[in-house]
Amino acid sequence: MGNMLELVPSIPEGNCVQYGIWPSCQGQCKFCVRKDRRFLGTEKRKLNIDFIRNNITAIDWKGQFSPGISILGGEVYCWDCPEENKLYLDLVEDIIEKILKVSPNPYVKYSTVTNGMYDPNILLYPVVDKIKDAVGMKCVDVNFSYDLKYRYWREGQRELVLKNIQDFRKRYDYKVGVQMILAQYVVDMWENKEIDFHKIIGEDLKGCHLAFLYPHDVNSGINLPDFFLKRKPFLRFISWYRREFPENYMSFYYSTMNSGTFKYTGLFDRAGMYCPDKIPFDVYQQPVLSDGKEILNPACGHSTIYTCYQDSDKCLLCDLMNLGEA
Repeated sequence: MGNMLELVPSIPEGNCVQYGIWPSCQGQCKFCVRKDRRFLGTEKRKLNIDFIRNNITAIDWKGQFSPGISILGGEVYCWDCPEENKLYLDLVEDIIEKILKVSPNPYVKYSTVTNGMYDPNILLYPVVDKIKDAVGMKCVDVNFSYDLKYRYWREGQRELVLKNIQDFRKRYDYKVGVQMILAQYVVDMWENKEIDFHKIIGEDLKGCHLAFLYPHDVNSGINLPDFFLKRKPFLRFISWYRREFPENYMSFYYSTMNSGTFKYTGLFDRAGMYCPDKIPFDVYQQPVLSDGKEILNPACGHSTIYTCYQDSDKCLLCDLMNLGEA
C-alpha cells in the first residue's frame, strides 16, 4: 500500500477555536464527557450566546485562528425556543460576517457536532441554510455523533439519528461526518464478529464518512470497564481497518493527531459568568489549550491525552504514527 502518511493531509495552519456553548443536553449517554453537568434554562443559554458574540470580536480570525470556529454543547440544536433560536441565528450571522467572510484560510469552517436526536427543522437546518446561502457549503462542517451501545436508551432514537443523517446528506448533497468513539466494546464486537463494518459504512451510513474518535475521560459517574481501549486488541483492529478502509483510517489518524493541538478553547475561564457584578469575568479572554492538551508526556512530547489505554502507559498517537509509517 505504500506509506499511508503520504495520503494524510497536512495539519491546517493555525488553530480552530472551540466553544462549549452550554452544558444543557437532552441525551443520556453513559460515556458523557461533560464536566459541567448543569441544565441551564433559556435565560442563561441566551446569556451564553451573548458571551460568545462578544468574545469572537476579540479573536484574530485572519491569523492564528483562521481555520474557524467549532460549536459544541451539551446539545445545541434541540431546544424549541423561538427567542433563543433567533439569538443563535444572530450569532451565526456574526460568525459569517466576522469569521467566515474575514478569514483568508480557504478551509475556514463553521464546525459543529450534534447528537441528531430531534427535529432538524428546529434549528440545525436554519443554521446551515444561512451559512450555505451566505458563503456556501464549503464553510460547513457538520458531524453527527453515533454509537452502538451506550448512547441510545431506545432503538427508535438510533433510527431517528440515522434518518436525520441521511436526510441531511440528501438535503445538502453533503458527505456527512459521523463520529463514533472507538471504544473497547467496538473492538470486542468486531473481534467477536457481532458487527460488520462493511455494512455499517456501505449501507447504514451510505454516502457519509465514518470518523472514529479515541476514548476521552468519562464524566457521567458510570463505570464502563469496556470503554477505554486495550492496546493489543486496538492495534489488531486498527491495522485491519487501515487495510479495509484507508480513507476512514486516514481520518482517524488525522483527527487524532490534531486533537492535542488544533482546537483551542474559547471562553475557558468562565468564573462568575452569570454574576459579573460580583466576580470579574473577562468576556474578551483569548483562547487557550486546555483539558490536558497543554500537558506533555516527557517520554515522547505528545499531549498526555493520548496516554489513554486501560492496560498500558504507551502513547496511542505514537502507536498510530508507527503504524502509519509501516
